[in-house]
Formats: sequence, C-alpha cells, structure tokens
Amino acid sequence: MTQTFTLTEQQRDEFDRRGVLRLEGLISADRVARARELVQRQLAPLGLWRDGAWRLEAVPKPGAVNGGVKTSKAIGNKRPEIEALIEDPALRSVVDHFLGGRPFDRSMHPRPTVLFTLPNTEVWTLPIGWHTDTPRLASGEWPGVQVFICLDAVEPGGGGTLVVAGSHRLLNDGRSIVPRDFPRLLNDEPFFRDLFSGRGAHHHVANLPTGLAEGVALEVVELTGAPGDVYVTDLRLLHAAAPNAGVRPRIMATDRFLRADLVGEVAQAYGWR
Repeated sequence: MTQTFTLTEQQRDEFDRRGVLRLEGLISADRVARARELVQRQLAPLGLWRDGAWRLEAVPKPGAVNGGVKTSKAIGNKRPEIEALIEDPALRSVVDHFLGGRPFDRSMHPRPTVLFTLPNTEVWTLPIGWHTDTPRLASGEWPGVQVFICLDAVEPGGGGTLVVAGSHRLLNDGRSIVPRDFPRLLNDEPFFRDLFSGRGAHHHVANLPTGLAEGVALEVVELTGAPGDVYVTDLRLLHAAAPNAGVRPRIMATDRFLRADLVGEVAQAYGWR
C-alpha cells in the first residue's frame, strides 16, 4: 500500500516560523537500510567498513570539517538506493505540500547526494562558513525546500548539519541578494556578528546560540536523529557543515527541490545568462 503523509497545522506553523521541521521515521526502514548498506559497501574497499563494523583507524583522521573521504568519488553521485529515498511516497507528499503542488527543477540540483563526515575533532565547537545555497528574490517568493535524511543514528556533536532557524525570514525586502552578500548585510546584528566571526565557538553542542535579529527569533539547530528521520528546511536558511566529535561517521542524504517557476528569477539574481 502506498503511504503518504499529511502535515498537521502545528507542523505547518512551525515550518513557517522556523524554516526547519523534523519528521520522525518518515522514510521506510527498508529504503533507509538499503541506502546505508550501499554506503558501507562502497567504503569497504577503503578499509573503513569490515566485518559489520566501522574501522576508522584505516584512514588518517581528517583535520577539517570537510576533510577525509570524498563521497562523490568513494560512493558515487548516482545510486538507485539513494534515488529511492527521494521517491519515497511519504517524503514526496511532504515536498509536494511545501511546493504547493508546483513542479520542481532538476537543472541546478540534479540528484540527491550522500553526506558522510568522519570523526574529525576531539572537542566540538561552532563552525564558521555560514551560507545559503540560494539568493533572496526581488519577488519575495521563497524558492523551495531542502531535505536531510538520517541513514544512521546522528548523535549531538556527531557532524549533523547546523541551520539557523528563523533566518529565512530575514532580508526579504524586495531586492535580489546573492549569498555572498549575506554576511555583510547581517553583520550589524550581534547574533550574526558573533556567529560569523567564530567568537561564539565557546558554545557547547548542548547549549547552541539563540537570539534576535530584526525582531525575528533565531536559534542554531543541529540536525540529529534516528535512521529514517527527515528534516525539511527552507532553502533560504543559513546553514553550515559541522564538526564530528563523535565516535562514528555521520551518514545522511540530502536533496534540494527548487521551484521550477522560479528558476529564471534565481538565474537572474546570480546574473547568469
């Protein structure tokens, strides 16, 4: 039987306000298991997965958040097990709801990708490198959603992507703004000045920053969860790759659903022909 998913009014309000929503156990266990086993199987030749367990001593410990195994090379960019996650009926019904039934575009974001982060630090700190993947649009329209799917348990401090909940509500003032300009435009706000400079690095993963900017409530949120959990985020959210101070790799999959009717405006904002 095809399973779909209906959002509650409370979930819709939470997404509108925060730009991020966690949906526990949304993806079927079978699909998640097949995707996770693919990742493990592809990493076995590197010695990282052997006899049913991670063997992290097989490779040097990365010294940077994005260091270590390159998933595009080790796992590949086009795998049916990963594509099947995005085709899950429950996930597609959620995406369809947020896009209002509009078609999405595949020219800019052609397929889902695996997010794999080896343990890379002993002490967790807030990262720098906060960014968005889409511009603000002069029309004021929001361009779509991104999904993050837990393929294995992602524990606090274990490399889960960080997002600034509420940041999608900022800089929507009727002009096109490319992502490289966001830090300059937000830097007058104390919350973002500390975040962008790294001065907030004293924050522990159990005490992530909260604050206000332009009257909007903001909160740094770490995307953690159990296999099959899904986060849906507004494409306008500021986010950053996070350190992994855990004892196991972070394994997630992500995909972006850009509204097809806004591709032209997105390209225009970037100055693309």
